[in-house]
Amino acid sequence: MWSPSISLYSRSVELTWFILSLSKESTHPLFLAFLYSRKFVAVIVLQIFIISHAIAELNQPEITNKIEWTNLELNIIKSLSLNALKDKPDPSNQVINNPLAIKFGKYLFNDTSLSQNGAVSCATCHLKGKGFTDNKLVAMGARAGIRNTPTLLNVSQQNWFFWDGKKDSLWAQALSSIENPAEHNFSRTEMFHLLTTHPFYNKQYEEVFGEKLLSDELLGIPKIAGPNSHLDGLIRWKKIPKKQKKKINQVVANASKAIASYVSTIKSKSTRFDQFANEVVARGYSSILTNSEKKGLKLFISQKTGCINCHSNPIFSNKDFHNIGTGIPAKDNGRSEVIDAVIHDPFNCLGEFSDAKPEQCLELKYTKKDRHALSGSFKTPTLRSISKTAPYMHDGRYKNLQEVLKHYANITKNKALETDLPIMNINKEEQDDLISFLLTL
Repeated sequence: MWSPSISLYSRSVELTWFILSLSKESTHPLFLAFLYSRKFVAVIVLQIFIISHAIAELNQPEITNKIEWTNLELNIIKSLSLNALKDKPDPSNQVINNPLAIKFGKYLFNDTSLSQNGAVSCATCHLKGKGFTDNKLVAMGARAGIRNTPTLLNVSQQNWFFWDGKKDSLWAQALSSIENPAEHNFSRTEMFHLLTTHPFYNKQYEEVFGEKLLSDELLGIPKIAGPNSHLDGLIRWKKIPKKQKKKINQVVANASKAIASYVSTIKSKSTRFDQFANEVVARGYSSILTNSEKKGLKLFISQKTGCINCHSNPIFSNKDFHNIGTGIPAKDNGRSEVIDAVIHDPFNCLGEFSDAKPEQCLELKYTKKDRHALSGSFKTPTLRSISKTAPYMHDGRYKNLQEVLKHYANITKNKALETDLPIMNINKEEQDDLISFLLTL
């Protein structure tokens, strides 16, 4: 491609060689006359400017490689930028934005005391340096779990929690993980005892919720008991008077709301994609991404792949459940196995420990209930920081993005009929371009 700067560059080189040839004979009259001329410095400065400008132009992408964007594509790109992300309220948690609750929750999040073996905290599986995951096949708490650890980045934007969406709030999710025998394995009464007897936590609880926990309230309450405990613990839980149970439930729910308040502050930072999106929407063009990354983005938002149908909005998730052929019949059918439990959960949005009004619980009220239709469905994960969150899928079955793309590219006609996926005809180069784009998130 011809450029005026390149032409000037060629002329400049010719002139430079001419001057150098004269300088070989330091007494040459033409060289001496030029050397003592005021124009000498000006020529040298001009030479530097022309050469540096030409080199800079050589490094710019050629106009023939420029990727054009339609207005529709620009609008989609704009909708994916972090600039379009708005805070999502949680009416079931009245302390969600309380600075004292966030401080209290951060302590609880990082404390291994909230586990029966004293070795597991929320931060054990959700590591900041690994995109708030652990890069393990499945979570490893008190023992190996059955699901891959999802990232906590932007998790407050979600409507449902866990891969199967068995909880409808972040605070209910936190409590569930603490009680889960495979995670913290910490019973409900153990948590109540810790919060009541721990001087610092007792004080924090009072500052946030305006109530002091009294040691007298521990009388008659067994150390290890809860509805999710082992058989002996479950029997002991059933023997606790209803009034005391309600008190215990309220306290552990409140502490879990503090954890949720802290976790809600864990958000993605601007990436190369976001910088590109902001620039291309404003100017119509941006060189921040490579051609391969831009081609991958074009594919991602196209109906050739259909990625955008599920991985939409700034967190790259539509927050819904889909069957993509990864469920295991009779072993792990995802959403269909928990829907009844979600609806009857005492800690859901409509439960007595929620701070929401019934009319604010629309997701729960109108959630899909057809177990047959939900069979094999799992929540669409966010794609933010996907380079840090391997392995992938609900059970960590794919160790890298190449394997993930191979899964989607190999959907047959029969498989498409059994799942929510379309047949995706993308070649190896297109798969590589998609991966290049995903790594910019």
